[in-house]
Amino acid sequence: MIEDGIICIDIGSTWTKAAMFNLSHDRFSVKSRAVVATTTSHLPDGVYAALHQLQPEYDWHSIGPAPVPLRFSSSAKGGLNVAVVGLVPEMTLHIARLAAFSAGARICAAYPYRLTRSCIAAIEQAHPDILLLCGGTDGGNERYVTENARAIASSAFNGTIVYAGNNQAVDQVRDLLGERDLRITENLMPDFGRLNIEPVRETIRQVFLERIVAGKGLDELVRRFDTQPLPTPLAVLNLVEAIGNNVPGWERFALIDMGGATTDFYSFCEAYNPDSGTVLKGIVEPRIKRTVEGDLGMRVSAAAAFDTAKDFLLQSLEDSQNGYADMQSYVDRLSANTSYLPVDLAEQQYDRLLAAACLQHALVRHAGTIEEVMTTKGPVMAQTGKDLRHVNRMIGSGGFLAAMGRAGDILELQSPKPAESEKLHLLPENFEYYADTEYVLPLLGCLASEFPRQSAASAVQYLTRMHHNEQVKEFSHREFTHA
Repeated sequence: MIEDGIICIDIGSTWTKAAMFNLSHDRFSVKSRAVVATTTSHLPDGVYAALHQLQPEYDWHSIGPAPVPLRFSSSAKGGLNVAVVGLVPEMTLHIARLAAFSAGARICAAYPYRLTRSCIAAIEQAHPDILLLCGGTDGGNERYVTENARAIASSAFNGTIVYAGNNQAVDQVRDLLGERDLRITENLMPDFGRLNIEPVRETIRQVFLERIVAGKGLDELVRRFDTQPLPTPLAVLNLVEAIGNNVPGWERFALIDMGGATTDFYSFCEAYNPDSGTVLKGIVEPRIKRTVEGDLGMRVSAAAAFDTAKDFLLQSLEDSQNGYADMQSYVDRLSANTSYLPVDLAEQQYDRLLAAACLQHALVRHAGTIEEVMTTKGPVMAQTGKDLRHVNRMIGSGGFLAAMGRAGDILELQSPKPAESEKLHLLPENFEYYADTEYVLPLLGCLASEFPRQSAASAVQYLTRMHHNEQVKEFSHREFTHA
């Protein structure tokens, strides 16, 4: 039936995007597209409206089978929020964050060592969907995880608890938290420095299906079309992995997905080069990695991004006729009305600067660093995190970057000044930039796990290779999310 086409839908917090794909030979092609406003009170209404645009001749509200298969992803309801509780910040807590990010989650809180009363209060106030509890290698430290389990048992937290720590503490954790919605899976770090992320990813995905899908009508879509949704970030991560594994020349690349609320950064490359002359501190990060920054966004998080990037923006506006105070006024308008669009070239420039700040900070946080450390054998260069210096391709996706791409414009990447930090950020040094001008990558992500080779080939085909253009162009900001 796939030969007759397949429909993919991405339900975002603001827009619901859909496309009908045809499969020919080794790739998918877009037959038709649709974009409608997300109906937040009842998500299926927006989905049916998009489907009607794709195939108006079919009654999508009917009980019978759909004319073609359907796949969908969702980041509505704010996505999947996870609080992480680990042991050592550089080890188990860091690994737990990587696991949650790779499952498509957004980290709303992260705590090392022992949970204090203030930590518990913060978790209760944040209301995460999942609390990921981990710590200790198998047969190692049991004290912290059992103390933290006891603290959670005494709290008002009523979400799902996923335990992925020391296997010797499983019985104690089960005794303390057995009356809660507790899921026990394999240890994230069974041996020192060895990652075991996949069991946690799958457990978090199952919780997404059970708990998140039940909200605002997603379960209706599951029953109607006999298909399970993916968190949108997981769909994109699957596509990034498919591209890296199946398209020659794309073994070292990164993708930035810039939205109104968050900026997601994905990389596919080796994290550490033993021949680089550096030693590694901490773990070797996975080849495919995702981070998400909740304070970096173009609309919902514009005020937070403006505050985070104050130094960057002050420097960027230093020679501008329109200064920092004018941009502050613009950001205030965005905060008061997140659907506000620029009305002149100056406001377009503010949007461009805000996007540049989101890109800069998301990239710096995703990348690792090197610094000189003293050892018994003298000074050595030590690497922490992931080395992105050999990334040779970068993709810009999301409504704003897609609109910029259609205008033939790109953002300039700047390295932090060495004087600002004793550490050197391991950022891409020489890369080609591609824009997801058709805004098709999240939709193809719905197909990446089933059809990795075809979805990867299609994604690369739909990208537009960009050339640097220093002139700020006027482009249609109303098409932030439209293709």
